[in-house]
Amino acid sequence: MGKVKQAIVDVQEEVMNIVQGITTPSLPDVQTILFKKYWHKNNNGFFLDEKVVSNAYNKAVYEKENEEEYDDDRYRDADIIIKEDEC
Repeated sequence: MGKVKQAIVDVQEEVMNIVQGITTPSLPDVQTILFKKYWHKNNNGFFLDEKVVSNAYNKAVYEKENEEEYDDDRYRDADIIIKEDEC
């Protein structure tokens, strides 16, 4: 696995750990937790990247609420179809 892909997987795992409590924290709460934990590290990967964290948060919340694995390909294809229909 490439370095970028592994860094994104690390973010997804960290966000999943944060979201798995009894109550689901908001995206800004998750971003704050990650900021406080990783801002001072020289190699913070994608933990402070807003888009990567947002995607990881959406995936984690989906998996928590639906109790099934999020399928990136299925939703990526649906986004493409929606965008084509908007044209």
